[in-house]
Amino acid sequence: MLPFRQVHLDFHTAPQIAGIGAAFDAAAFVATLQTAHVDSVTVFAKCHHGYSYYPTRVGTPHPQLARPDLLGEMITACHAAGIRAPVYTTVTWDEHAWHTHPEWRQIGTAGGTSGPGGHPLRPGWKNLCMNTGYGEYVIAQNSELLEMYAVDALFIDITRYIGGPCICSTCLAQIQEQGIDPTDPQALAAFMLATERRFMTRCTAAIRAVAPDCGIFYNSRLRVAADPALGNRAELDDFTHLEIESLPGGFWGYDHFPLYVRHFQTFPRPLMMMTGRFHTTWGDFGGLRNRAALEFECFQGLAHGAVSSIGDQLHPRGRLEPAVYARIGEIYAEIERREPFVKNSLPLVDIGVVTTKSGARDDLTTPTDIGVLHALEQLKHQFEIIDYGCDLARYRLIVLPDTVHVDAVFAGKLRDYVASGGRLLASAQSGLAAGRFVLEDLLGVQALGAAPFAPDYLLLGEQLGTGIEPMPHIAEHRGVQIVAAPGTTILATAAHPYFNRTWQHFCSHQYTPDERDSSEPLVTRCGNVVYLALPLFTEYATSARRVHRQIIGNAIAQLLPDPLIGQHNLPTTAIVTLRQQQERTYLHVLHYVHQRRGEGLDIIEDRLPLHDIQIQVRLEHVPGRVTLVPEGVAAAFTHADGYVTIDIPRVDGYQIIEIA
Repeated sequence: MLPFRQVHLDFHTAPQIAGIGAAFDAAAFVATLQTAHVDSVTVFAKCHHGYSYYPTRVGTPHPQLARPDLLGEMITACHAAGIRAPVYTTVTWDEHAWHTHPEWRQIGTAGGTSGPGGHPLRPGWKNLCMNTGYGEYVIAQNSELLEMYAVDALFIDITRYIGGPCICSTCLAQIQEQGIDPTDPQALAAFMLATERRFMTRCTAAIRAVAPDCGIFYNSRLRVAADPALGNRAELDDFTHLEIESLPGGFWGYDHFPLYVRHFQTFPRPLMMMTGRFHTTWGDFGGLRNRAALEFECFQGLAHGAVSSIGDQLHPRGRLEPAVYARIGEIYAEIERREPFVKNSLPLVDIGVVTTKSGARDDLTTPTDIGVLHALEQLKHQFEIIDYGCDLARYRLIVLPDTVHVDAVFAGKLRDYVASGGRLLASAQSGLAAGRFVLEDLLGVQALGAAPFAPDYLLLGEQLGTGIEPMPHIAEHRGVQIVAAPGTTILATAAHPYFNRTWQHFCSHQYTPDERDSSEPLVTRCGNVVYLALPLFTEYATSARRVHRQIIGNAIAQLLPDPLIGQHNLPTTAIVTLRQQQERTYLHVLHYVHQRRGEGLDIIEDRLPLHDIQIQVRLEHVPGRVTLVPEGVAAAFTHADGYVTIDIPRVDGYQIIEIA
């Protein structure tokens, strides 16, 4: 098990800054970490500027390094205090190597150098190619580190081609040798993926040759992909654990971590949530994250079974900032009280949602996947984001949202799943190929083409309209026109508008009102399969209409009338997860609400307590006790009809409930 309370200590320090590490004091360093309840700190061997912080013979020591072996002093001090000390190094970004070895530079398909600061006159990191001699240089540095120090783990950063493929002379020669067309984007992407994986395999082998038990993590690689061959599942031999870098103040935002953790919890590797102490993101030296925000991020990780890592950046002189570690200590004291109830626990889930992410490198998420996350979290369903390689039998319901590609092999898996009693919810173009549904027999509908109207209106039948206002409800995104097969139940029909809005004819400010009930099906049920002809998951991500979430919820209820989380009085803003630890079940409830306050920046500043909560958890047996932990306070409960109903007097941001 990974330590629960970690700090990732960045140290990217320009060569023009003098006195690097001059104020470092090993005793004060360790005392600060201990006071902050930190049990692991990732220290630095080499930074993006390309300089090393130890007496390297392979690389280049920082020219202003005041302590010849700053890395060694940190490792020795941490180990003496019982603190784990993984070591950071970097791959694609190395400014010193970029300037001194032009033959190692990554060349983009436009013919120039690449990277966030790819232009020589632009400040910022510039990319190197791991397929050149630079790759051997990095591997040699790693081997040197392991020979010199007792390294607990290596954090190997930026292990991918950032910003697109490389056509440097080395790569281009290999591309030609392999008969690859360098003007074919897909072929070039496949070549770069193979190059990255080949580098990792060589690097891992070199690490194992020196330190067989060393932990290994390659950063900047985690990606959600429907095809296991394009995601990280094919790379797991090179990882001992997975660190989900997700600083909500940066480009990740608050949707990234919950989506990624629900995918990577299906992998057989320990998980880490990495946020930052910064108000924004890395390099925000003067920024300090609000306590409520940092609390939520670490607690959310805990609720998903992940340990925490808080990113910090050491001042060039080598002193930790006391105010930063006072804030970290506030959070980690609370994590320490709760970790016994999370250690070695496993998620309890009902639903497997097939991701719509294709494996494209630079897009973190898709709008459809975000719509799924929002809808199902708000509905309190317990779910995972899965790929084609997952075992479907683990789930009571499989969801194919809006745009899932279904090939012949996966179609066979889905047919076997439904035949064995599994339930399926599909929407819009999922499983649609060459104008026909691959799973036409399961869906009980035929596709006639794109829907003739967009926007269109939903008329909900009694089964799908529970709790929804009885009126035509708008759906702005274009769906699929279908016809129901005999025996298929129609749950909703389309009320078409008078006409589509064009320059030739339009009505009012937005879209045309409905004219009539066309009787054309929009939502159907065939046995254990429900089909939505509209892309409501994508639409929920973009417009957040409550009615669309309600329709999704009612469609799921058709197939899953007894979900893990039953009736409750929680607001939609509360997050609920369920986990199993041996014979005990743990219910996690979080309530922190972020608000858009800056330009593209969501802020959490306050806890919003909840009072007098009542929630049902599906449990066949009558529990012996229900306890609020870590407080150790008994909670009132009743048991009936397969559910335990729990009364929670107050949720002050985060509450764990033990059911034993």
